Amino acid sequence: MHRSVAVAVGVATAALLVGCGSGSAGEAPAPPSKSGTSVSSGADGSFDVEAALENADPAPYSAEVRTETYAGSTLTVVMTGRMNFNASSPTGRLTAAASDSVPKDQAFEAETILLEDATNTRTVGGDGAAGEWRRTGRGSSGAEVADYGAYAQLLLDLGPKARKGPEEVNGIRTYRLSGEVTQDRLRTVDRRLYDRMRATGTKEFACEVWVDEAGRVVRFEQRLEVSGDAARNVVTLKGFRGPVTVSAPE
Repeated sequence: MHRSVAVAVGVATAALLVGCGSGSAGEAPAPPSKSGTSVSSGADGSFDVEAALENADPAPYSAEVRTETYAGSTLTVVMTGRMNFNASSPTGRLTAAASDSVPKDQAFEAETILLEDATNTRTVGGDGAAGEWRRTGRGSSGAEVADYGAYAQLLLDLGPKARKGPEEVNGIRTYRLSGEVTQDRLRTVDRRLYDRMRATGTKEFACEVWVDEAGRVVRFEQRLEVSGDAARNVVTLKGFRGPVTVSAPE
């Protein structure tokens, strides 16, 4: 596999699949918070992002997830699926595949089913034929899930400089947070990425999070260098509704 593609795949599996912390089921742009009140908005579309995160409904829900991984400016890996959040452990079904920019001899596709106690993964050949499912314990697989809500809190902790203000994302009113996440701050939030950063000597990375009025992270961007190569992850979440059933493969 070409180095740039290998790096992108490593970034995608090491740092990408992320839960969006607290949030609620349903499609309403500003559903009631857990305290029973909605977050108020200003005339410029701004709202108290800290209150939105704090008051987000803890009820389980699902969301469509799309992750794009770039090596430099080239899209190399796309991961899509639907995930359940706000349960004891995120679950769902995901498909990762090389983009059209990747040479055919380096292309790949893989399916993953995340259960509460295990991860099931199989590869899909160019002819559409699927391989055998491989089962591993949660935490031992590359397709583990971190918490984007925790990333949002990390950025809030940086103070006023991280608060960039209101922005619209796919027609949704959001608040953008932006800053540098250092290795030491990441330790208790995303241990897998923390360990990878230590192994590669990466001290920090740029991170941006867009939070909606319901306290859900609807977009996440991460820019970092892995072994000297620039990489960028872009995650979008939409289609919020109730949890979906996820079963082990037959």
